[in-house]
Amino acid sequence: MIPQSIHLPSFLFLLLIAFCCNSPSAIDDERYTGSNESAFGKDTIIESPSSDSNNPLSKPKIWNWEQVDIPAYSWPEGTAFGDGLFVDVAFDPQGVTHSGNQLRFYIDPLNAPQGMPSDFNYRSEIHTAPWPIDHPLGTEQWMGWEYTFGDDYVIDPTSPITIFQNHPGIRGLSPQIELELAALDSPRPAQGGEIQVVNEASSDRIVYPIKPKAGDRLKVVIHVIYGLGKEGLLQVWLNETLYYNRKTSTVYEDYPWGGNNKWGIYHHTFNDSAADVQSSLDIGAGKMELFMSPLRLLTRSPDHPEYGLDAYNLVKPDF
Repeated sequence: MIPQSIHLPSFLFLLLIAFCCNSPSAIDDERYTGSNESAFGKDTIIESPSSDSNNPLSKPKIWNWEQVDIPAYSWPEGTAFGDGLFVDVAFDPQGVTHSGNQLRFYIDPLNAPQGMPSDFNYRSEIHTAPWPIDHPLGTEQWMGWEYTFGDDYVIDPTSPITIFQNHPGIRGLSPQIELELAALDSPRPAQGGEIQVVNEASSDRIVYPIKPKAGDRLKVVIHVIYGLGKEGLLQVWLNETLYYNRKTSTVYEDYPWGGNNKWGIYHHTFNDSAADVQSSLDIGAGKMELFMSPLRLLTRSPDHPEYGLDAYNLVKPDF
């Protein structure tokens, strides 16, 4: 029964406000805006300066792969290359190679070199150097690149595959930020192959309706401020649409720093798991080829005069 002191129209109005404030769409709006604009306004992404040539934005570092040599390498040594990058494979010494002005990442789980601690190849990646890099809290990074999935790529619903990660450098700890190709129902409602954004520092695993197929291209832009709680920020654009957009923790509370960025293929369930490898092989998956365009990366400290300025157009992949 409605108390007599409350008029019916006022009561209904209060109910409507309560419903809207607690509805799923109100929560989702801070994560998915369907645009390439910030949902947080000027307190987070400050308006860019004018195109005055006397006040240009800093330029990101660009790695054009056809101009970068990759020395011979093996596991576990890997190799430094490209002024600030490092090859990390387990265990194929041809897992990361050139392909014109692209990098080629390749995984064939079978035939790991003799003497390896696992029977299966499971990683072909590059990462920023040095390791660990330990970006201080408040460090801001913008990065952009494009992936092309090989013509023989087969979606694998039996196993998740990481294609980007930021790792704090603590052995045995999961990456704090990832882009992952989802496995079936991991998490629901993934059918397998969709892109999910993983922000482990905030316990987020969110699947989005981007499902690359053989030959498809995936444009990625990531903007991160390494911080705890509302001091952190993570924005992820996929194919020029902003999907993940949150002020939230982007580092672990016990390890409060930004980690090394890693690109390529990390098929982590293949690490010494014959059953997982066989499940992939049974559906024609297992092998995977991924190509990466030139990479753009911009890093700013909080005292940088352009800290917080929108750098999307400086790093977006348009090669």
